[in-house]
Amino acid sequence: MHEMELLTRGKKNPMKLNPLEQEIYRSLNEEDLTFLFSLPLFMCIGRLTLVHGGILPQTRLESMSKKEATQVMRVRYVDEEGRFVHLDEVNPSRHFYWSELYDGRYGYVVYGHQPFLKPRIDRFSFGIDTGAVYGNELTAIIFEEAEPERYSFVSLQTRTYATKKRPWEIVNL
Repeated sequence: MHEMELLTRGKKNPMKLNPLEQEIYRSLNEEDLTFLFSLPLFMCIGRLTLVHGGILPQTRLESMSKKEATQVMRVRYVDEEGRFVHLDEVNPSRHFYWSELYDGRYGYVVYGHQPFLKPRIDRFSFGIDTGAVYGNELTAIIFEEAEPERYSFVSLQTRTYATKKRPWEIVNL
């Protein structure tokens, strides 16, 4: 379950909680919610930046608007000018995966949000969501002394916790 689903409670949110997620939400106390609200949207560690979704070309992490923060959480695809494309509007002949256009201005980015069959490696980014919730693998990336050029992946097979709603939810770009 995305924490964003919980944090946007009572506000317009395109994501819907299923019955199990609703039960989890009801079980959270104020301390739990305070902790979730306190978490950063991104972390910079040396030459590495950790984000949930991705970074749009025009985004400046240090001065994001609420709209940009939401896009950092949810971005997958961008248009030819680097603008956010909603998942339901993606056209593979006209849109690009965000990491293909990322210029490295925040160092190397490690992100999740979009499940791949195997970790995705681009020029300045690593996609490590390998669809554990769908029964694929849970993947971690290990850097030697926070050096982006010296890394390895560790993956473990998982059992299925959720069903795919669309056949392309796990992609191998």
